[in-house]
Amino acid sequence: MHRPVKVESLTSGAFQAYGKVIDLPDYAPPKTGEGWDCWNYIAMMDVSVPIGMGLVVTWSRGLDVDSMERHVSREELLIAFDREIIQPVAACRDLQDPDEVPDPETVRCFRIKPRQGIILHRGIWHSPAYPAGDEATYLFAIEKKPDAFGDEMINPWVPFRNGIVIRMMM
Repeated sequence: MHRPVKVESLTSGAFQAYGKVIDLPDYAPPKTGEGWDCWNYIAMMDVSVPIGMGLVVTWSRGLDVDSMERHVSREELLIAFDREIIQPVAACRDLQDPDEVPDPETVRCFRIKPRQGIILHRGIWHSPAYPAGDEATYLFAIEKKPDAFGDEMINPWVPFRNGIVIRMMM
């Protein structure tokens, strides 16, 4: 059974329940120099150990999502590098429930432009990002520590109940 979900633009208000948006601010930079502007501390991550970073190259594929993962002990940063990506997310009901599954009724899909990013709240369900076109690259960063429910397993993906598949609508 497919559940259609419309892909929406990333805004702080629309994404607030899932995390924080990182974007160029619409105010003057507090620091400037010859040939550069700097907006420092536009978003903060709550961390207790070193942060590991990785790059993902994502290729064109069907816009269907049948499973997601979550990190109940860590926030996660994603930044689109070269092209737009689409990030599906779903609400977390209970950070303490090791048997929770992603709820397809809460799925939203956000279009993230190059030089934009997000910080996912702890526990937010998410799939790998999809390219908005043929291919895209994005960076992710997450604390390098075990999660409370062992999501560093080889296959941390949890399917939606009853075989439901989310179909993103552009």
